[in-house]
Amino acid sequence: MKKIITFLLFTCFVNAQDYNNLFSSLDSVQQKEVYPHLRQIKKLINYEIVKQETEVVDNVFIKGVFFLNSQGKFNLVIIDEKSKKYEEIILDVLSKLPAAHCSKYFNEYNSFRIKLYNINNQNKFYKELIEEKENVPPAFKELSTYPAFKKHKFLDNKEKSIDLFSNAMAKHIKEKLKYPEKAMNQNIQGRTNVYFIITSEGNISDIYAVNAHPLLQLEGIRTIELLPKFIPGTIDGEAIGVSYAQPMTFKIQ
Repeated sequence: MKKIITFLLFTCFVNAQDYNNLFSSLDSVQQKEVYPHLRQIKKLINYEIVKQETEVVDNVFIKGVFFLNSQGKFNLVIIDEKSKKYEEIILDVLSKLPAAHCSKYFNEYNSFRIKLYNINNQNKFYKELIEEKENVPPAFKELSTYPAFKKHKFLDNKEKSIDLFSNAMAKHIKEKLKYPEKAMNQNIQGRTNVYFIITSEGNISDIYAVNAHPLLQLEGIRTIELLPKFIPGTIDGEAIGVSYAQPMTFKIQ
């Protein structure tokens, strides 16, 4: 019995030490931005959930809102009703995190909609997570061809292709974005920046929103959730996942 307790205490200590290293691998630019921190937290939550469950069902999403306090600690302040079964795991993960250094985001809300994945090799995944060895989704400018809402003859022309993408995105936002009634009644205005991943299959996976009031952030996330399936971007002819940032402005006329 004593050996079992000692082993459990040692395991907890090792995990705590690992958590302390979680953000240390971020470079100087990433350290100052909240998005890389959110991406790391998502993967850790995913790992802890898979570790406790035999299998994650397809298309399981967790949606909620964090608050990053003045000490650099993330707190869960809102969680979607469908995601409440994971609340204890999320709170446990957040309690073990080291302080973040992205001070310009202190005392601000960060909303998220993350997709859970099955993890075939948990030990390898955890090791790569802590050492940050996985591939970070490239930015648009790094691609050979950009994602597209639909097939067009300018797929190989990056300048025209990005114009078509931007115009289609603006049209989508104009049609789908709805000013939250509660925010309008309280005269809440602002601009939120929504970061999301377009996968190599053309689907939307993780979505994060920063800046502005959480009511506006969550509406930004909802609007991105409604995007259609894309023709994925490529690098040297190979389809690849890509990150994209889309600002959304809420102004009462």
